[in-house]
Amino acid sequence: MNWFVFFLLAIFRPALGLIILAGLLLYWILKKKLPKEKFLKVITYIFSGAIIFQSIFSTILNWWLWSQQGITQQLLPPHTSITYVLKYSWQHYWFEPVIVIFAAIIVFFSIYFLNKKFENRLFYDEEKYLAALGILATGWPNCLIYLSLVLFLGVIFHLLIKASDVVFRSHPQPSGHGVAEGDERGEDISKRARWASERAEKNISRAYIRLSLLYFWLPCALLVLLLGDIINKYIGIDQFNI
Repeated sequence: MNWFVFFLLAIFRPALGLIILAGLLLYWILKKKLPKEKFLKVITYIFSGAIIFQSIFSTILNWWLWSQQGITQQLLPPHTSITYVLKYSWQHYWFEPVIVIFAAIIVFFSIYFLNKKFENRLFYDEEKYLAALGILATGWPNCLIYLSLVLFLGVIFHLLIKASDVVFRSHPQPSGHGVAEGDERGEDISKRARWASERAEKNISRAYIRLSLLYFWLPCALLVLLLGDIINKYIGIDQFNI
């Protein structure tokens, strides 16, 4: 019984999160695309339902375990008010899952409404589900590390793109002048001009690349899920533990 209780309370949710996140990432790598949005929606619902089921089952199991021993029986009705059991169950089995699900809902709809406001130019449709799954998997307070890491990498990526554009635009481009005048270097200059023109077109198209966080949600979630406790020791976010 002890090993089952340990699995239910400490292993079940991280293991399920690892399976879901690793499975999605592996599918993405092998198929070169993410699963359909409908599938991600179902997975998100299943994961949320599994977390709620864990809380319900843990509450029932705790009641049953207390009822099996004389000392802990005194903590149950009619010896003690039922409010004590409810408060204990809320604090140990419900509070953290409710916070995590609530955070996932907030991030989900934040991405949804921001994308809608900016005419679907900020995020891909799958991102709201990937973000929510990452929060559900990493839990509280590690989801704060997760979101901060994704945003940090997104900013760094954006700055690198901007920097590369500035470097290219500052590079002098030949105009091709002298071809019509019969300059013997005209053909070479013309080729260089065409090359510069093609590069300029590519550069313009890059300005419209969607600088989304799509490529960071799954890897960051896996990283925090596996190393979150170690990271906590160095940044002190464990003070938010429930």
